[in-house]
Amino acid sequence: MSEADGMDEAVDGAMRTGLMVAARIGEQLSRMREEEQRNIAAAEEQRARQLQERFDAQRAAARAQLAPTARDDWWDKATPSMIEQAHQTATAWKAYDPEAAQAAEHIREQVQARYGIDVNNTGADEASVSAALTRAQQARTEAENERTKASVARTDEAVVGVAVAGANRQDKAAQKAQDEPAYDSPERRQQLAESLEGKGDREAVNSRLLADKHQGTSPTAAVVQKPSLANTSKMAKQGGKGKMLERGGLER
Repeated sequence: MSEADGMDEAVDGAMRTGLMVAARIGEQLSRMREEEQRNIAAAEEQRARQLQERFDAQRAAARAQLAPTARDDWWDKATPSMIEQAHQTATAWKAYDPEAAQAAEHIREQVQARYGIDVNNTGADEASVSAALTRAQQARTEAENERTKASVARTDEAVVGVAVAGANRQDKAAQKAQDEPAYDSPERRQQLAESLEGKGDREAVNSRLLADKHQGTSPTAAVVQKPSLANTSKMAKQGGKGKMLERGGLER
């Protein structure tokens, strides 16, 4: 037996094993589809609608994956792994979608014609199939774990982003509060002068600035510090009494 013949046999054996593994995984996925259909039938209306929408989306994706297998140019370029994946998908959906069933039959015909292998009875070594199936399932589990980690990471990143944005808003508010000059300060009067620049005649502006400088107290503070009516009356009485004493002393 030549070296080329040995390589051909190895490739043939690998493809038989791959097709058998694809069929086994496809059957497992088909049972999952069956379980999904039972869940849809048993669920309440809203939940059933959500499950059906997800099922329809998965079926549409399967149809899109299988559509190229109907073309000869796809088969001319298809690698064994591409054929195995298509066979797996067709096996998983052929009981639930007529397009998948049609694709499954076409795949069977093409594999038989091009490679001389019956996908329903590949003749693959069962030990090799079992080992390959274990590896495939392990790879699928690892891929699912990676997707879960990525989803958690995206969620954590979003939470951190919200927290950072909130902290930035607080920092800006605090900085803004620190930059408000006191009412009775040269900085605030300078701001007032700049805001009045070009508004009204110069004499009126100067009068406004002079009054602001001498006032030295904010309008709000002035209202708060305004003496009560009772205190004002008391001060007036005390002032009158003092004047009477002063006049008496002068008269004496």
